Amino acid sequence: MMSLKINTAWNPDDNIALALSGGIDSMVLYHLLTRKYKHTYRTLTVLHVNHNVRAASKEEAEYIEKMTREDGIRSEIAVLNFTEGFSQGEGRIKRYEFFDAVMKELNIQHLLMGHHRDDQYETVLQQLLTGRHLYGNLGIPDIKDKGAYTIVRPFREVTKEQIQSYQTFNKVIYFEDASNAEDDYTRNYVRHHIIPEIKQAASLDIEQLSYVREDINELSDFAYDYAEQFVSRYSGRLPRGKYLEHSSIIRRYILTVLLNSVSVRLGRPALETLDNLLQSKTAQSVFDAGSSAVHIEYEYFRAAPVKELPADSCLSIEDNGEFIYNDYHISVNLPASELPLTLRMKADGDRVHIKNVGTKKVSRLFIDKKVPAGERLKMPVAVNSHGIIIAVGTIYNIIEPSENRLLKITKEFNNDNSK
Repeated sequence: MMSLKINTAWNPDDNIALALSGGIDSMVLYHLLTRKYKHTYRTLTVLHVNHNVRAASKEEAEYIEKMTREDGIRSEIAVLNFTEGFSQGEGRIKRYEFFDAVMKELNIQHLLMGHHRDDQYETVLQQLLTGRHLYGNLGIPDIKDKGAYTIVRPFREVTKEQIQSYQTFNKVIYFEDASNAEDDYTRNYVRHHIIPEIKQAASLDIEQLSYVREDINELSDFAYDYAEQFVSRYSGRLPRGKYLEHSSIIRRYILTVLLNSVSVRLGRPALETLDNLLQSKTAQSVFDAGSSAVHIEYEYFRAAPVKELPADSCLSIEDNGEFIYNDYHISVNLPASELPLTLRMKADGDRVHIKNVGTKKVSRLFIDKKVPAGERLKMPVAVNSHGIIIAVGTIYNIIEPSENRLLKITKEFNNDNSK
């Protein structure tokens, strides 16, 4: 019997599962696991997903259920439904939801998949040619930690040709998805038109793609580590000057790490747009990053989730005491004639009186005091019962503290890391 050498990254007392699509790769792996490599694990469970988009899917699922039953192998089969039509992305999400649930329920440590060496070449080329090669994870990882279990790819050193030879010699039954012959998907185009040309060219060595993958991933790991240390050093509030001392690619890694902290992932064009903004002379700006934003505040910038503040957000203080408004702590001890005191956000046309100067717009006051754009949306404007602005956050206050008269505004949460 012809055989193949596979990577057994599990122990003989481990429970393992095989994601069995019914294609040649996973069916050959199943054949090996239930014959030559039967001694390498304690139990084997087959996981099959019927995406329910091809007429032949039902027949294939029935064959797999019958095959595993006759071999004494447990099988778990899921039938998916797509209310809004099938897509590769949605199919992958539902597939892994099924895998996760079964792996957890049956306490299985390893999930095996049939990706082989040629799949690695295809993935690397696809990522390189579609701009997805930066920031690590180039290619398919040989082993991937999913937390509750580990994904293992035993065919990592096995070629498609070797799998086909094994299938022919051992007469392994498998099913061919007709869509694999089409060029509708980028991966199929790479598989049918680019990989064969490379293999046939005497001056080209497709194995070099493996070295490209290894080198880029190692360099990416190094860059990520550096970027994480940089962001951590300044506690997420980064000095623009120090940031701009780095090369463009390291700056993109720094931005990626910063945005990862608020669960945002941007593509290269968006990262370059943000980087250009940081290089410009713009003193203040807020860069929209979807669910979060990057706040550029003079010499510093930071990322934060977007928080909507109601336009009519205000607090009416009828009696003296201690109060919280947004992130500010307010101590009030004013004569009854100045109450109620209203705390609100800045409004258009707000002006304050500056001794020996006259009046000044609050918006100008923000600029002069270099108040970050994001902070301007939260800083309380205190208006007494006569309609006079007597304080603006921590930057303006006309109340001279005394035993009978006090208005003190401080930051409730001070995250200033500029010192």
